[in-house]
Amino acid sequence: MSLKITNIKIPIVAGIITLLAVVVMVKLGFWQLDRAAQKQALFDDYQQHANESTNNPVNLNLIKRQPERFEAITASGTFDQQRFFFIDNQIQDGSPGYHVVGLLKLSIKQRYLPVNLGWIKAPRLRSELPQIELPEEEVTLTGLIQHPEENVFISSEQEQQVGIWPQRVPEFLPGKIADVYQIPMLPYVALLSEQAAFGYSRQWQPNVMPPEKHQAYALQWFSLAIAALVIFAFAVIKINKQKQEE
Repeated sequence: MSLKITNIKIPIVAGIITLLAVVVMVKLGFWQLDRAAQKQALFDDYQQHANESTNNPVNLNLIKRQPERFEAITASGTFDQQRFFFIDNQIQDGSPGYHVVGLLKLSIKQRYLPVNLGWIKAPRLRSELPQIELPEEEVTLTGLIQHPEENVFISSEQEQQVGIWPQRVPEFLPGKIADVYQIPMLPYVALLSEQAAFGYSRQWQPNVMPPEKHQAYALQWFSLAIAALVIFAFAVIKINKQKQEE
């Protein structure tokens, strides 16, 4: 079936399919640009607050508001020596490992602050977990606040091993962790300052796809949309040329 406009015949089915494909690809392109803007804002926030951890951190024990993303904070308390977490599948310099999350019992508030103490290399055997040491005395630490977002590619189910510590988790979402393990904790994580005397390897950067990649994907989708239109236009020209020759 084709549609005749003056002397030009356009195949209707092929035209509808091409139009739908172009609309989808253009929407995907704009979605990638939107994601690039979100990621750029994330990196901008990190750069804005990164130097504040040593210059002007806010005291988490005293403030009543919720800290902003990557806001520099200071907090005092003692670490729970029994309960801590290993975030699985963390790669650094090509080596598999874990991020270690300790629970700091705040001196004033009756809640725990999850503190990401950094990366530690995984043992050779999957059945083993790294041996770590947490400060036993009261500490005052500085760090940057992180509001973890759920990874849609990771199962949201937390498989709790009752009574066994430490716990290995696929990701650390404070709200879900608090519900599963019945631990009163704050709804965010502190990324321990790289200048801290304790902890593990810390190279903090937003662990997300950089905005440049999203922009590149957007360009690919727009290019595919243009290519689809060009191919369809050549196909229409060829069809009409053959009709004229007949």
